[in-house]
Amino acid sequence: MYTETTQTLRLSGSADTKEGAFNKIFSQIKHVVARQTNDLVVRIEPVGVSIVSATETVKHERFFGLFFPRKRTRYDITVDIQVRLGLVQVEDISFQQQTEQTAGMGQLVRQR
Repeated sequence: MYTETTQTLRLSGSADTKEGAFNKIFSQIKHVVARQTNDLVVRIEPVGVSIVSATETVKHERFFGLFFPRKRTRYDITVDIQVRLGLVQVEDISFQQQTEQTAGMGQLVRQR
């Protein structure tokens, strides 16, 4: 019923800071794992991170081409994250069936 597996996920994130790019990557883990498995995920534990690519892009901008010069930096990171998953296999649970009958119109009238 309960199993543990290890998966490797390739995820990407981009933001204005290095920390923001990693935060976007780590926020994707739960959604990606939930899409890939039909079981109930009860635990996700990152085990290892290896960087596939990391890019820093710097743009120099000016308002109307003349005023207010500024530099804008963008960080794009692609990583392989190895995660250990704790899964409950819902398919293996045997449920007992109970049948309930709702109150009919006659029972509602008698109660008053």
